[in-house]
Amino acid sequence: MSAIQKRIIKELHNGTILSVRNMYLVRCSNISREIRRQFENVFNIRLDRKVIEWHDEFSSGWYYEYSLNPKDKDKLEDIYTKIKA
Repeated sequence: MSAIQKRIIKELHNGTILSVRNMYLVRCSNISREIRRQFENVFNIRLDRKVIEWHDEFSSGWYYEYSLNPKDKDKLEDIYTKIKA
C-alpha cells in the first residue's frame, strides 16, 4: 500500500473533507487524479463529490470536495484497522 493511500484512508477516517484547498494533508500535487487512481479504483469505494464554485475580482472557477459516503463507512473502517495493525 502506498503512502498516499494510507494518508487518504487516515484523513477520510478522521472525517476530513478533501479538496485542492487541503491536499497538503495527503501530500500529492493532483488530488482529483490520486483520489480516483489510488483510492476509489483500488478499494472499490466511491466518494461523494460536491462542486464548490468560487468567484473573486480577477476570475472564477470550481473544484470538488471529496467526502466519505456513509454507506462505505464500514469498508473504510476495515481498511483502516488493517493499516493500523
